[in-house]
Amino acid sequence: MDSLQRIITQRTRDTVELNARLNLIFEILRRDIYQAKELSLQTAQLADSLHQDRWLMSAYTYLIIVNREMGLFDSGRYYLNKAERLSKANPENKRMQFNFLKSAGLFYKDIGEYNKALPFVKASLEIWDKQDETRAGQFLNLGNLHYYLGNFKEAAEQHMQGLRLFEKLKNLRGQAFCLHSIGNNFFNMNQLATAKNYYERSLQLKEQLGDKRGVLTTTISLGDVYKDMNSFEKASSYYQAGLTAARNLKLPSEEARVLHQWGLLYKRMEENEKARASFSKSLSISKQIGDSTTFIKTQSEIFNLDLAEQSQKKRETKMLDGLNTLIRIGDRSQEALEYHRLSEFYSHNKNYEKALYYLRKHEALSDSIEGNAVLIQLKDVEEKYNNEKKQQEIELLKKNQEVQSLELQKQRANTTLIAIALLSAIAIGTLLVNRYRVMNRIKRQAELERMRQNIARDLHDDIGSTLSSINIMSKLAMQQPDNSNQLQKISIYSSRMMETMSDMVWSINPVNDSVDQMLVKMKEFAGEILEPKNMVYAFNLDEEVTHIRLDVEKRKSVFLIFKEAINNAAKYSEATKVDIGLNRVNGTLYLRVQDNGKGFNSSTARGNGLKNMAARAQAIKGKWKQVSEPGKGTTISVEVPIT
Repeated sequence: MDSLQRIITQRTRDTVELNARLNLIFEILRRDIYQAKELSLQTAQLADSLHQDRWLMSAYTYLIIVNREMGLFDSGRYYLNKAERLSKANPENKRMQFNFLKSAGLFYKDIGEYNKALPFVKASLEIWDKQDETRAGQFLNLGNLHYYLGNFKEAAEQHMQGLRLFEKLKNLRGQAFCLHSIGNNFFNMNQLATAKNYYERSLQLKEQLGDKRGVLTTTISLGDVYKDMNSFEKASSYYQAGLTAARNLKLPSEEARVLHQWGLLYKRMEENEKARASFSKSLSISKQIGDSTTFIKTQSEIFNLDLAEQSQKKRETKMLDGLNTLIRIGDRSQEALEYHRLSEFYSHNKNYEKALYYLRKHEALSDSIEGNAVLIQLKDVEEKYNNEKKQQEIELLKKNQEVQSLELQKQRANTTLIAIALLSAIAIGTLLVNRYRVMNRIKRQAELERMRQNIARDLHDDIGSTLSSINIMSKLAMQQPDNSNQLQKISIYSSRMMETMSDMVWSINPVNDSVDQMLVKMKEFAGEILEPKNMVYAFNLDEEVTHIRLDVEKRKSVFLIFKEAINNAAKYSEATKVDIGLNRVNGTLYLRVQDNGKGFNSSTARGNGLKNMAARAQAIKGKWKQVSEPGKGTTISVEVPIT
């Protein structure tokens, strides 16, 4: 995530930045949904400005997801329509067609329109036939749809198919999702112990991945299992954890769902007042965000509590409206439950004819989705999956045995060759070590000779010429009555010679090889030159540059370029502020000195200082650059290879 963030901050405004943005959204989507939404909006704007439809479609896909997760279904539908128009404008792009179909299927599933979602998910699987995570994820989505439609056998087959592919690809997140969905299948078949096992395996993977959103979902499901096991205390603790997580993650749809399930727990515990309070909170949230499925379920539970309090006709009308909605959206499990509640309702009001009618409807639908035949088929699917895994393990063991046998043969055949190679390597190694020692000695002598030549040249050019000037001026001072001017020059030249000598000693001393020590001297010099002129200055550094070590020549040249740049700023720029930057990018050290002074025409500047800086940079194989315009300040920069 840090690497992706660094790419984004470079603002390259190209497909590299777009790819980095989309990958970062994927990483943070299940950690911080609000940050994911903001980054998705920015990415969509950038992709649109660059006319990159493929990346724009991916950004729309994430915007559909985050708005759906936040319960903002109108906003989600808005971006779904934009994605549809974009896919129609690019009919040849297989990836864009798939992204739209997948997004549409998930959107309609999450708002409870399962029949409408089903064709989109099936069409996406027909388009995307690669055996990868994308296809495995669509098997999972298709299985979930069949689950909500009450087709548990078909749901289990799709979930197992997705799990096989995710295991083959070693995708832990996909495995966690499939395990949770398989747990749902067994839970709805009232196989609570088996469902609990799958949920716990899913929860373990999600906690390992740091998937807070996924942990929330599985936590609520484990609460449901313990509720149906009549372990009320454990169920309550899981629901409390789920409610806290939903509020921390700001997911109103999940908050409404866990409140609904907690209401069912209180109802089973015959604490109707607490149940009513929990249902009322769930109803308010689901109505606010437009979650029709949770709203209808919760409304039905409240009606059930109100049987003894509200008028018969009003309750009957609303229950029948809810039933019709469930039939329309295709939620067969909830439809069967609603038939049973209608039967109880009419029986309570002594309308036994209608009570018998709806009881038979409930039994017929329950048999079709929860009967023993479906349970046997579901167990058969699981058994086939386990047998397939065992067969794969046996085949893998046989292959390993064959490989071990071949390895033994190779080891015997290679023993003689290894002995010969070892003796040869020892002989060659001895020769190479001797050669290395000789070459290292010659290289060291050459370095010492070069250093002696550099010291001699500096002493002759700088110190020698300055001493000669001081000698001449001292003789003139002895011959002239008024020698104050000559003495002042002697003082200036001697100070300059001392400074040069100090720089020379500093550059030779190996203690100062680190950039950290060079920074100390740079800050000291900048303060001495700029502070007397009331010029504000600031150093902008990367922390890692302080650990860099430079050889004598590079350190000396970088420092002298810096000195020349600071001197020029102080003498000529008339600036009020100087910014000094020292950064490392890969294997290069960047030095930048920038002032806000009067500037000059770079094309006509011919000063010796500028030439010296360019020559010093060239000598250490660096790149020197000056940028200046009249009235716009001056920037001096140099790039130095670290190794």
